[in-house]
Amino acid sequence: MKISGKWILSHTEVAISGVFLMITVLVVILNVLLRYLFSGGLFWVEEVATASFIWSIFIGSAAAYRHNLHIGIDLLTKLFNKRVKEILSVVINSLMVIINGYICYLSILMIQANKLKRTPVLDVPSIYVNLAITVGFFLITVHAVRFLIMDIAYLRGEKQVKDHTARAEKEDSV
Repeated sequence: MKISGKWILSHTEVAISGVFLMITVLVVILNVLLRYLFSGGLFWVEEVATASFIWSIFIGSAAAYRHNLHIGIDLLTKLFNKRVKEILSVVINSLMVIINGYICYLSILMIQANKLKRTPVLDVPSIYVNLAITVGFFLITVHAVRFLIMDIAYLRGEKQVKDHTARAEKEDSV
């Protein structure tokens, strides 16, 4: 497999999410071992594990959306013909842009409202934890805009891959 810049960009979210998940698992395992072997653990592990897990979830959600891995219900879309499905895809992606963009905006407001709050154990600004929400929903919004542009182009008859799964596979192979 040839690794190109596009491939690296396509897998960056997955890699970042994986790193945060590894941190979560490693610090929890380390703390469990320390508790059983030395009858005492590290006081900061729970806070680091929680923050890392939060980042893993939100970045991983964006990666899953980018690669069309979220669960979908296709009961209604199976009832319609191809043209109606294409229009529904534009409507759904428009709603995804609006809803995720709004949640991103709300997360910015939440960060601003809590900008002086600090974490209880490590006493670091909680913005570092809360920023995961903003980054995750921003990335999902960016992907939704990209999918919307692709769907509109496809609706106009421009030659592009329609299926989001096929698009993700095509991006991965480049």
